[in-house]
Amino acid sequence: MKLISTQSIWQNNQHNAFTDLVEYQGRYFCCFRQATNHVSKDGIVRILVSDDLENWQLISTESYHLADLRDPKLTIHPSGKLLLTYYRKRFTPAGQCIANENCVSFSTTAISWSQPKVLGENNWWLWRYRFYQNTGLAIAYNRSQNTVHLYQGDPLASFHKVKDPLFSLSSHGKGYPNESDILFTEDGTAICILRRDADSFSAQLGIAKLGYQNWQWYDLAEYVGGPAMLRLSNGKIIVAGRRWIANRLKKQLTTWIFELDLDNKKLIPLLELESAGDNSYPAMIEKQGKLYVSYYSQHSNRKCAIYLASIDL
Repeated sequence: MKLISTQSIWQNNQHNAFTDLVEYQGRYFCCFRQATNHVSKDGIVRILVSDDLENWQLISTESYHLADLRDPKLTIHPSGKLLLTYYRKRFTPAGQCIANENCVSFSTTAISWSQPKVLGENNWWLWRYRFYQNTGLAIAYNRSQNTVHLYQGDPLASFHKVKDPLFSLSSHGKGYPNESDILFTEDGTAICILRRDADSFSAQLGIAKLGYQNWQWYDLAEYVGGPAMLRLSNGKIIVAGRRWIANRLKKQLTTWIFELDLDNKKLIPLLELESAGDNSYPAMIEKQGKLYVSYYSQHSNRKCAIYLASIDL
């Protein structure tokens, strides 16, 4: 694995962050949040499109009055529609938060989107939706509860909590589980990477057979923020996210690519991307022997910009 190039595909005098990347109908789409800061009340969703993974242009913008739209994700629904999901924090004109909602819209063009549908419970953040055949899974977390729940179904129809808790401080002895990604094997087995931000800060590997009620959990001994997973055409599973390396002088948080060794239940660090400051929240696609990774970083600009890394596999 070798880095070929890193290009900025969106930058301005705003905080641009929290990416996702998908190939849909022969084109490539990258979404992200644009706002004043990492945490502010004015987040909107930008969606870029490219025909060649080199030249990008803005195709649509989603916003909501008196709301912050956070951590957008793009997912292809089994029906062929493109789903846009995000966490909507709504405020009064005086700035008081009145709702924290999970929203989903769909489109077939990525230009215009359906009215957002609210899913799940208020204050429980459904992170990333993944599908096996016609069934979707997503994991919800709450910052104050030290637990995550598993949701299953169809976000455009019926989507319900099916396991409470999935992982928690009280049941597993490890605190603050939160962001996640799920990948499915050919037989429907779910593989999950779960971020944690307490005690050892180590991410967890979860594995469950079809039905998704009985999970086995393994400690990965690595901090992985904003995890993203991808199975390559050669069968290997790679993980991208924010890695925390502590040394004598400072704590370094940068964006890394790992290989997931399922046999030994561990992560193997492969490549550090150009990144510094506020950074990471990557997404990945494989195309013609190359890996493309979207992410954000401050390594060449005081304000966060959106980058696309091209990697030779």
